[in-house]
Amino acid sequence: MEKATNNISDPKVRAYFDDVTEGKTPAVTLTADEYVQGVEQFDDGMRKIIAEADEMIFRAKLGDLPDALSFSYIAQKYFGKSRGWLMQKVNGNKVNGKTAGFTDDERRQFREALQDLSEKMSAIAMTL
Repeated sequence: MEKATNNISDPKVRAYFDDVTEGKTPAVTLTADEYVQGVEQFDDGMRKIIAEADEMIFRAKLGDLPDALSFSYIAQKYFGKSRGWLMQKVNGNKVNGKTAGFTDDERRQFREALQDLSEKMSAIAMTL
């Protein structure tokens, strides 16, 4: 996983925030504008790390579900997309240089699809 300071473009500002995040006294002094720039870029870096961690947690929660269910069926029925599209999202594959992932709406839709399938399987299991 990347460091949040990797997002800071100015080497001097990055060095300052590297020192701070490592618990060191900063070796350089920043102007107020440099500090604000650093905080904003550090915040962007942290948001990227949080999003990456969220995707890793999501994939871990799925466990072996992709092997147990037909993701082709889920992709077609609930999203109108291909299995490949869904698997790129689930696995976080690189697509056109960017890591594929679910939008909030797609994640909600995926959750609802799994709940729908769960209800269908439960209803069938009760009749066996």
